[in-house]
Amino acid sequence: MPQKARHVPNLKRHHASCGLNYSLLMRLARRFGSDNSLQFVLPFGGQDCLVRMRFTDLGPYTGLCESQCSLLRGERTWVPLPAFTVRLYHDMQLAEVTDESSSDFIEGAYPYPNPSMVQPNEREQLDQFLSEWLSYCLHHGLADLSAYGINTNELSGTGY
Repeated sequence: MPQKARHVPNLKRHHASCGLNYSLLMRLARRFGSDNSLQFVLPFGGQDCLVRMRFTDLGPYTGLCESQCSLLRGERTWVPLPAFTVRLYHDMQLAEVTDESSSDFIEGAYPYPNPSMVQPNEREQLDQFLSEWLSYCLHHGLADLSAYGINTNELSGTGY
């Protein structure tokens, strides 16, 4: 059986994707954020979920963004809720998916097949998914009015 060529990451595409991720995160922070955190409601999988992001500075040029989703009502959804840890490079305006909570480092390329069944271009796929997820959040996210002490049930008859 002929051996497949090893995956070689495309750095231009990777940097473009990471640049887009940084731009989308900053737009989300301006739209929904206050200080070092933001939250908004997002229709997802037929239910509403609350998206929370927390920004932490690790140094003058780097930071971390931790994102988690939780359902507002109900216990389960038919799709898993996305959760990300994203490393921010402020000087280069790049943001890439990392997994700071695990001892596993996300490599740029993996041999295939491998025991973990990780795709050869796993990092590219994660960064691409982050771009799509952030874009979805930006276009469909709604301000979480409960953060301002407003009960959303009170607004139902007002046309909003």
